[in-house]
Amino acid sequence: MRDRIRKLLCVCAIGSMAIGIAGCGWVADQLDGRGTPDQAQVRETPVKLVWYHHFREEGARKWLEIGTRRFTESHPNVTFEIIATDGNTYMSALHNLAAVERMPDIYMVDSIQAQQEFIEAGYAMDLTGKPLVEGLNKEDLRGVRTRDGKIWALPLDRNGIGVFYNKRAFAKANIRNVPETWSEFIAVCRKLQQAGIQPIAAGYKDIWTLTADIQPDVVASGVQDPTWIQDIEAGRSSYADDRGGLKGVLRRLAERFAYVGDDPFSTGWTDALGMLASGQAAMILNGTWTIDGVRSYNPDAEIGLFAFPPSEDPTDAKFAMKSTGGIVLNPKSRHSDIALEVAKFFSTPEMAAVYQDKKKGISIMADSPIDFDPAYVELDQRYLKPGKTFDYSIFYPEIVNQELLVAYQNELTLFLYDPEHDVDKCIRALDEAFNRVRPLKK
Repeated sequence: MRDRIRKLLCVCAIGSMAIGIAGCGWVADQLDGRGTPDQAQVRETPVKLVWYHHFREEGARKWLEIGTRRFTESHPNVTFEIIATDGNTYMSALHNLAAVERMPDIYMVDSIQAQQEFIEAGYAMDLTGKPLVEGLNKEDLRGVRTRDGKIWALPLDRNGIGVFYNKRAFAKANIRNVPETWSEFIAVCRKLQQAGIQPIAAGYKDIWTLTADIQPDVVASGVQDPTWIQDIEAGRSSYADDRGGLKGVLRRLAERFAYVGDDPFSTGWTDALGMLASGQAAMILNGTWTIDGVRSYNPDAEIGLFAFPPSEDPTDAKFAMKSTGGIVLNPKSRHSDIALEVAKFFSTPEMAAVYQDKKKGISIMADSPIDFDPAYVELDQRYLKPGKTFDYSIFYPEIVNQELLVAYQNELTLFLYDPEHDVDKCIRALDEAFNRVRPLKK
């Protein structure tokens, strides 16, 4: 059974990673080898910019649509082709485009770690010293700056990961306070289940949600050793070393798996958002972009949030926040100068307001208020102002190598299918799977 499941997972993963290149004729136009025209010529010549992104939520897509439309109004010679790729295959798509030298003019990334291969290949513009990043706080640049001090992306927001809950569902189950310890969290799950409410909505059909689902715990458990995942990828460490506390993460995942419904692997991300929006389910473990997603289904949903409680110590329940990734510009594009103008426009206070209104994200623009959504007001009052947060901008809780990521997701899936949820068995399987992809060097 295990081998059959593994084969099925591998086939699905390979299928999801296959990205068709044939339809990308736009790239040849962008990379025809000609030099960059002067500014006057640019303003007279029609320009098409291709912008790749992985936004799933409607508000984020609206922000892009509004921003590009407004830019075009003041630059009538410029048009945009906005290409959305599913989050499960986004990095594979960019990797494949880079391999055939067909990268877009502008693209989004979540972290500097995920961006490294594009930096090394020359597909990321060095923004160091450019006006659009000069006024930003140093803290907001931590996640886009490499050790040599160079800045490779324009960060847009501060976001975080935690637990997002439907307040009406909690009230229906007579839950008055959010949990601050692990035992309290499980008690909340039991109480919700007894009230006929699915405690947790899990959209594991979209496999990225499984790794996102455990990220609040992975980050809380492993942020003190921010290179442990990178070291495992490089073969300098192993899961058996348990530097990041993954064994504890898996034990807690297994315990709460009883509360994710009957068939989480047939439930997608949009299904999960709808369940939370309607109150059919009470909680989602994911990122602050969940708020935007829920608003797409029910703008009036009473959504709150709280820090994931990884232990029995209430002081450990801090909300994990970061400022990483953002807009990346391709310096090899024929129109890199126009792309830079676009980035400048998207960093204006005008677009910061659109970002907060539509995408429901905390803009890094100075003095941006956090009153654009009740859930963010709660975040501000309960965690930001009292200082009950921690920053994980320099810790990327994901596997970057796509082959290793598939192996990781496969073993997590098999772990949950295993009725015994054997943690040690999963750790051994992870190390064996990784060793088949890259040698262990330690």
